[in-house]
Amino acid sequence: MRPDISNIPDLPGVYLMKDVSDNIIYIGKAKSLKKRVSQYFQSSKNHSSKTIAMVRKIADIDYIVTESEVAALILEANLIKKNKPHYNIALKDDKRYPYVKVTVNTKFPKIFMTRRRLMDGALYFGPYTNVKPVKQTLEMISQIFRIKRCNRRIDGKGKRPCLNYHIDRCYAPCNGSISPEEYRDNVMEAVKFFKGETSGIIKELQEKMNVHALAQEYESAAAIRDQIDALKSLSQQQTATAGNDDSDIIATASDDETVFVQIFYIRDGNMVGKADMSLSWGDATGDIARVTEEFIKQYYQDAPVPPEILVQHPIPEKELVINWLSEKAARSVQIQVPQRGNKKRLMEMAEQNAQMTMEQSHLKQSDKEQALQALLQLRGALSLSTLPAHIEGFDISNISGTDAVGSMVVFENGLPANSKYRHFNIKTVKGIDDFAMMAEVVKRRYTRQKAEKDKLPDLILIDGGPGQVSAAMGSLKELQLDIPLVGLAKRFEHIIVPRDGTDEVVILPHTSEALKVLMRVRDESHRFAVSSHRRRRTARLSHSELDTIPGIGASRKKALLNHFSSIDQIRYASVEQLTAVEGISKGLAEKIIAHFKKERVANQ
Repeated sequence: MRPDISNIPDLPGVYLMKDVSDNIIYIGKAKSLKKRVSQYFQSSKNHSSKTIAMVRKIADIDYIVTESEVAALILEANLIKKNKPHYNIALKDDKRYPYVKVTVNTKFPKIFMTRRRLMDGALYFGPYTNVKPVKQTLEMISQIFRIKRCNRRIDGKGKRPCLNYHIDRCYAPCNGSISPEEYRDNVMEAVKFFKGETSGIIKELQEKMNVHALAQEYESAAAIRDQIDALKSLSQQQTATAGNDDSDIIATASDDETVFVQIFYIRDGNMVGKADMSLSWGDATGDIARVTEEFIKQYYQDAPVPPEILVQHPIPEKELVINWLSEKAARSVQIQVPQRGNKKRLMEMAEQNAQMTMEQSHLKQSDKEQALQALLQLRGALSLSTLPAHIEGFDISNISGTDAVGSMVVFENGLPANSKYRHFNIKTVKGIDDFAMMAEVVKRRYTRQKAEKDKLPDLILIDGGPGQVSAAMGSLKELQLDIPLVGLAKRFEHIIVPRDGTDEVVILPHTSEALKVLMRVRDESHRFAVSSHRRRRTARLSHSELDTIPGIGASRKKALLNHFSSIDQIRYASVEQLTAVEGISKGLAEKIIAHFKKERVANQ
């Protein structure tokens, strides 16, 4: 039945459409609630198929009156974000994006990444959609301006500074090496970078460098010169000229299901970053201008609003959206369609990037579909009761039983889940016994899984033959776990399937996608085992070789390893080569040479 709309007022506000289960299925805003809601129940010839389907489901309509259309727009965006109605255009990447936080309200401000923006007096920059460049920029900025990154409390007790101070990456406020005022000034220079004022920072630093040079303070001048070089390098990595203003450039590409959005961020005339996002069409299939408008309304709820937003097509309610953005930013905001020049060129570049993002998404979807088909083949080949969507692969790596490491890799839906990889340093097995090592690793893995009631894998793959498979099966039986387990031996690529106390050999064609899945898991577990073993061996050698030499502490050991790359290079280095390392005196170099000479004599 058609809901009663006779009492809906002729006022601005937001309407909430609900189904028979009282679920909100659509939220909209209107200058006149009465006129807008009535339009849904008039002739459907101008409605999209999705709108027609939605209207059939409407059982009730609620509404909220607002003081203005701008207020209705703000409320609509907030309610959509909270309720996520099925028929609204939805920003799929609705997650907490990171900000850069500067604690300017503390004595010694810190700069770090956070996903929560609080009303705590700190400065925030962002949000940013790509975490990796944020981390890289923070690392560079901290090095350039020598800003404290650790969580040490600064209590005025003059603590011994950490390694970062000794390698000129921190001013060590914890040690009283810099006054609060000087440190704050330094942090505020870094803040200018996040505001896009790179040219201003470089100019100020050049003036300071010249002052130090004239005063013959060459060491201070050289340090500032290095800061300038690093800042220029960092800013060059993110520069594309667009004119001396701030703007966001929004371009789209679309298929039948999704609209892919590309944003270019232009600050102080430079392109300082980009972001990829996507939206569902909602009830606006084919209307890219309307989808762009909805994106602007949702995205700029949290994101900083630039003076200018450039779009591909004029949006339907441009003036209303401009009024809202201007009110939010407390200054004039423009929405323009670029027609010529650099801005038009950058819009075309953004369009190209949006198209590429869409094509990459299609390829990923195709990869997922191919992986699913391969898993279905694997299920049939091994007669598994369930699809092997979660596979865990194991391998062992050691040299004559020393530094033995077991690896476990995880594949989900045919693709590696790197964050779930684990390595196990062998604890109970002495000497060369790969079978016992495999038994230990499998037992340790699933003892914990069983105790914590974690989800068990659909299939376990062992890199090895009957011996390794038997050892792993023994651990599962001891734990009373019934998990499908197979082995994949190298050379012939035969699959070993233990059944009823005997090993069945399954041979699949080398072109089989099912076999290729197992080979990828096996090869990845082998790679991860070898790399884990090498790390363990390197750590043992570097500890036993360098830490026993008097005068070699953590910072000098790190400097030596960074310079020479390996213990062997240090072992045969000359005095001249060793003293080329910062912190290594001639006397200490002679001690290092004497240590390794004594070691060689003892081993003869």
